[in-house]
Amino acid sequence: MLRKRVTWSVTIAVLTLLMCLGSFSAYATSFYDVPDDFWAAPYITNLESRGIISGYGDGTFLPQNYVARCEYAKMLVNASGLKLSTKRTSPYADVDVNDWSFPYINSITQQMPGYQSTSPGDSRLYFKPWDNATREDVTVALMKVMNYDLSEYYPVDDSLLSDVFYDYNTIPKQDRPYIAEAVKQGYITGTQEGTFQGGDPIIRCEVAAILYRAFPNDNTAYVDSVNNNNEELPSDVALGNSFVKVYYLNIGQGDSEFVLLPNGKTMLIDASTSKYGKEICSFIKNLGYNKIDYLVATHPHADHIGGMNEVLNNFEIGTLYMPNAVTTTKTYEQFLSTIIEKNINVVEAKSGVTIFNEDTMSAFILAPSNNEYKDLNNYSAVIRIAFGNTAFLFMGDAEIESENEILSNYNIESLWANVIKIGHHGSSSSSQQAFLSKVNPMFAVISCGADNKYGHPTEQTLNTLNNMGIKTFRTDTDGTIIFASDGNNVYREY
Repeated sequence: MLRKRVTWSVTIAVLTLLMCLGSFSAYATSFYDVPDDFWAAPYITNLESRGIISGYGDGTFLPQNYVARCEYAKMLVNASGLKLSTKRTSPYADVDVNDWSFPYINSITQQMPGYQSTSPGDSRLYFKPWDNATREDVTVALMKVMNYDLSEYYPVDDSLLSDVFYDYNTIPKQDRPYIAEAVKQGYITGTQEGTFQGGDPIIRCEVAAILYRAFPNDNTAYVDSVNNNNEELPSDVALGNSFVKVYYLNIGQGDSEFVLLPNGKTMLIDASTSKYGKEICSFIKNLGYNKIDYLVATHPHADHIGGMNEVLNNFEIGTLYMPNAVTTTKTYEQFLSTIIEKNINVVEAKSGVTIFNEDTMSAFILAPSNNEYKDLNNYSAVIRIAFGNTAFLFMGDAEIESENEILSNYNIESLWANVIKIGHHGSSSSSQQAFLSKVNPMFAVISCGADNKYGHPTEQTLNTLNNMGIKTFRTDTDGTIIFASDGNNVYREY
């Protein structure tokens, strides 16, 4: 448990004083603007001698200067001993592969993520490398790299950190466990007024103090144990962190969801219309992925499989899951031709099929249950991905007939989800209250095009979701929507 504010502040002050007096037998700073009696001189000198931080060409360190996000990325990678990413594709539109900061930023994409563009038509991610790193940026990224067991903080209580920081309620709930552990370990102290001020920029001498407290020696065995033989894996996997991240892509009046799994594998559910095929491929490649391990074509409507040819032609495919449904459209015929031409491994998507089931994560297909539907929408493959104590449900275009079959075939334990991708773009033919009450989601995502001719989502569906207290997001108004899970909590990323 965290100590009371006054006790904690005094204890940290004493520890800090002892560290300054006793931890460094001798030091002399090599920077003109860092006198030997400066409070952070021991930290700066130690980290500089280990090659973790550096000064400027004129012999200064500028301890009171703010730290840019790209600068902190380099400091954190150097301090932790992480191997630099070997990928040569940048996930961010504003970080070129030739930038000095690229390998460092690319090594901690999960621990210090970027930002989704809010501009219409721009689905790219931005790192904002020269924006000031905030106190929250620095603390959360550090704790994710150190990979502490945070289970004691879950489920996250609304009052977590209230006994430490007066402004605790300004800290995003999903970040509080990381910050609480940083306080517990003595890495951060807050302000003299007893606040965290997480959104404030942090200065270079403060970062030096935090990094020294976290990495007082060159002991990075915890990193080495997960670095070996993982050069080709994304940084979140190479660090041994466990996250599921789902991108609900803003691709007009269609569906496409890209899923990153804790073991480094990927899943793509649908690929919208042919108009958006290239955009979907670019989005995935910009994240640094060239293989889709699990590809799902929920049903053969053009707004779900239209971009599949681009996907098949641009990525290595592990297994393709699709229902035993037939249509005579040119889009579907071209899709089948490409599957045959590329000799793609195909598995029928139907109720009871296991996509994967290992350790704390699984993916099962809950529908369709038969091959005699009158409406192609009800052939939709309904996918449930579970990770730890969290779950995501993807409904494709499944309508009430399919929902009723799922209710008959599965119990609540197999249905509940934190996030549901609403069926059929929010049409009134899907998302009945009886079904949603069993799923009992906190969040709903509706994939639809702006001002579409179908009137999606309908007022009926929106009212149902609102009346049930389900927070709803829409790709036509919110753009690409990102949800992540650490196995205990699900939260939206921006």
